[in-house]
Order: sequence, then structure tokens, then C-alpha cells
Amino acid sequence: MDKPFDGLYLGANAGSQNLFGGSFVDGVDVLAQESRFVAELFAGFRKQFWKSRLLAGAEVQIGFTDGALMHHDPSKPLTINYKNSFQNGYGLTLGAAFFKKRNLSAYAYAFETKRKFDVSIRDAFGTYKQKDEQGMLKYGLGLEAKIWRGLHARTTLGRQRVDFGDLETNIDVDDKWDFTAGVAWQFHIKLKQ
Repeated sequence: MDKPFDGLYLGANAGSQNLFGGSFVDGVDVLAQESRFVAELFAGFRKQFWKSRLLAGAEVQIGFTDGALMHHDPSKPLTINYKNSFQNGYGLTLGAAFFKKRNLSAYAYAFETKRKFDVSIRDAFGTYKQKDEQGMLKYGLGLEAKIWRGLHARTTLGRQRVDFGDLETNIDVDDKWDFTAGVAWQFHIKLKQ
């Protein structure tokens, strides 16, 4: 029985993700938010089961971001620069394989993703620095298709869940869509018995 999504895989994708940086100024979490380019490398392991129709797996990711954000408020005066170039994450996938050869997979994913921003704040009193460390849940849906041998193409569409607790923020974070497209190589390792 065909199991094109079974075992270890490696890959890369790129696309647009929702990035936001935060800084604590005068009791307010001052945020800047934009959809920005992100390129990711990932590795994972999946298992196909129930006549190879279902699959479950785990994945780790490292990403390189275009994370230079800015907040400017001339009435204060206040200018904040947020710099991030890296993210990492881990999570789970659960999906189904379709067609006779099971060569198309539709799946759901949930990843815990971490980002760190170097923050530079300039106000009427001078310039100072902060660090912003974030953890968020990225979730969504994906499609992956076997193209040739172990080569697969995949795309995802998702969102992020962030929680600022009781902190007052200058804006409400928009839940913008994340979109990625990429390729993966599925290894088919056969062990001798």
C-alpha cells in the first residue's frame, strides 16, 4: 500500500506571516504589526495509518524573518524600532491522504512559535533599549502533494493566537492570515529484517 507521507521529511517554505513587536512604555504595551516575508526550514516525522488514509506527525521549524517594524507617534514624541530576524517553533500535524495512491494530503497544524525582538525606544528623555520575547500559537490548514519520488510541494494558510493578558495595548492585534508555499523531501527508509 502506498505511504508517500510516512517517515522522516525535510523541507523549506516561504511566504507572508503576521509579525508584531512590543515594548513597554508608560504602562502601555506599545505594538507595531505588519505582514512580512518569512523563509523557514523544517524537519518532521509522520506516520500513515488506517489503510494509509490518516496521518499524524510532529515538526520543528526555524525561520528567517524580515522583522524590522516601527511605531512612530509625533505627538509624544515617540519612535520605536523593533528588530527581529529569527523565529523557531515546534508542533503537531494531523491529516488525511487522498486518491488511490494516497499522493495528496490535507492536514491541520498547530505550532508553538517563538520570536525575540531587539527594541530601541527614542522619546523626549532620550534613547533606551528593551527586549521583547514572544510565544504564540500558529494554527491552520495545509495541502501537500507528491510530485516525483520523495519530492513534495506544499502550501499552508493559517492564523496566530496571541494573548496579552491584562496588559493595556496601543492597538488591537489584527488576526491577519499567514500564507506559505514550499517543498519537502520525504525519506523512504526501508530497514532490513
